[in-house]
Amino acid sequence: MEPPQRYSDSSPPPPARGGRENKLLRRKVPPGAGSGPGPEDAAVDGRKPKFHLNIKTLTDDMLDRFASIRIPGSRKERPPLLQLKQSHSSTDWSSPPADVVEFIPKPLSEREILALFEKMMEDMNLNEDRKTPLREKDFNTKKEMVMQYISTASKAGSLKSSRQITAQEFILELKSGATDERLVTCLESLRVSLTSNPVSWVENFGHEGLGLLLDVLERLVETKPQDRVVKRSQHKIVQCLKAFMNNKYGLERIMGEERSLSLLARAIDPRQTNMMTDVVKLLSAICIVGEENILEKILEALTAAAEERNIDRFSPIVEGLQDNSVQLQVACMQLINALVTSPDDLDFRLHIRNEFMRSGLKEILPQLTCIKNDALDIQLKVFNEHKEEDMIEFSHRLEDIRSELEYPFGKEELNMYKQ
Repeated sequence: MEPPQRYSDSSPPPPARGGRENKLLRRKVPPGAGSGPGPEDAAVDGRKPKFHLNIKTLTDDMLDRFASIRIPGSRKERPPLLQLKQSHSSTDWSSPPADVVEFIPKPLSEREILALFEKMMEDMNLNEDRKTPLREKDFNTKKEMVMQYISTASKAGSLKSSRQITAQEFILELKSGATDERLVTCLESLRVSLTSNPVSWVENFGHEGLGLLLDVLERLVETKPQDRVVKRSQHKIVQCLKAFMNNKYGLERIMGEERSLSLLARAIDPRQTNMMTDVVKLLSAICIVGEENILEKILEALTAAAEERNIDRFSPIVEGLQDNSVQLQVACMQLINALVTSPDDLDFRLHIRNEFMRSGLKEILPQLTCIKNDALDIQLKVFNEHKEEDMIEFSHRLEDIRSELEYPFGKEELNMYKQ
């Protein structure tokens, strides 16, 4: 097989005359797919934002916790605010951050209460939409919430059961180099802790723990042959990364680690349906909420992983669409849409879409339309709508070129010349 051709992802071809200016407004938010930024955000640079999906729809339980309080249990199971003092022993809070503890021994002033209130909301992983109504509450309510938060966190930390493990203990276990069932058990416990503990616990683990997780994942990816335990361990690490990036700190750390995208791309394996589903969901989320140059980084990671296997870089994603798992099919279409719709340059969008088509997507699309699944139908609709809009923009560009060739001096100048 010939090695796949590489396209300069970091330097897309310059747009020709009549590019996005002559195109109808691109519909970046598909019906039923959730809301993106408001009109005021889109108006900042005068263009529509890139492809957006409701993050909860995109990644299931990952990143939807941006708007949730990290208290274990469902909403029905959570006790009323006034009962939190009596039920603190059943919660899973870790010890409060050091900057919170320092306020405990002395009476708190109004200014200190308000400062602690902000720290409390940050540690609960609340987004701005959830913070706003809490900030509007009266001072006495805020003070009561802060005192209950401090009491709950500190008492939960002093009443830890033998099964609760500190962030440092997880770090030491990851350093041990275990690769058997012991590692699987450790990673499953770590996933639960990353999901249930406050952001301060995640930060405490992440300073050293993220690098260790990536070290273990790299070692497992390179292990040949891969037995059942190795494959399970890989998936557990992906799930830990999924839980770790479920907050602003974790997301920024993941995108800041140069190896993270490369290892995730290498972990794409259609033979491991469940793990691949989680991996492509993570890449989709990172592509959508990441910084401006994140698309180039993801494409470079996919290209490097494909070159190691001597295959086309999009082949594993297209192969995932042929799996019997609808969840994997939906996740793969989400990643395809995220990659195709992210570039602002029309030529770049056309190039990525055509590359997917050449990798087998053209033959698979008719089969996907026969599957009756609402989530998959949404992704197919997004793909087709953006494809049609790009064709309209491309036809407008060709029309501009034709007009320039027919009337090189412009129609008005031509009429003056005839007179």
